[in-house]
Amino acid sequence: MINIETSKSELNELTIYQLRSLQYAVAKTLEEKVAVKAESENALLTDEELDMLAEVMKN
Repeated sequence: MINIETSKSELNELTIYQLRSLQYAVAKTLEEKVAVKAESENALLTDEELDMLAEVMKN
């Protein structure tokens, strides 16, 4: 678990450049996670559904 007081003191010691880098990294990670989620929601069938369909088509 993250200690909030420790995190606050560590953040207070960061430079502007480090804060901007951190902000960029967090934004990029969130953007990637949203893109992956949107991509999976846009799929016609999930992998599990495709596997079931393949199984049915074999029989």
